[in-house]
Amino acid sequence: MRAEPGPAAPCPTCGELGPEEHARQKWGWPEHDTALPASAGRLETVRDLGSEGSRTRELRRCRTCGSWFLYRTDYEYLTNGSEDEQTLTRLTPAEAALLAEGDPP
Repeated sequence: MRAEPGPAAPCPTCGELGPEEHARQKWGWPEHDTALPASAGRLETVRDLGSEGSRTRELRRCRTCGSWFLYRTDYEYLTNGSEDEQTLTRLTPAEAALLAEGDPP
């Protein structure tokens, strides 16, 4: 009798990333700062989707398993302390294909 294969092991590079990850920093309030998981920094930038001032949009991919992600940053200048935000969203292959072709949603 053959054993049925178990579920695939999570990717060692991006397996800890959920459907959406958020991080936020506020100048002067380091005790409230958060960061994206370290594995977010190991994703490969495939395409710069354009920036608007201090806002960045990039299509990123896991080099290990090929999963796709949309990385976005936002910046807001406030007189009592600027705020930075980063968002990483896991994409389906179809969503990534649209962005890779140059048709951002």
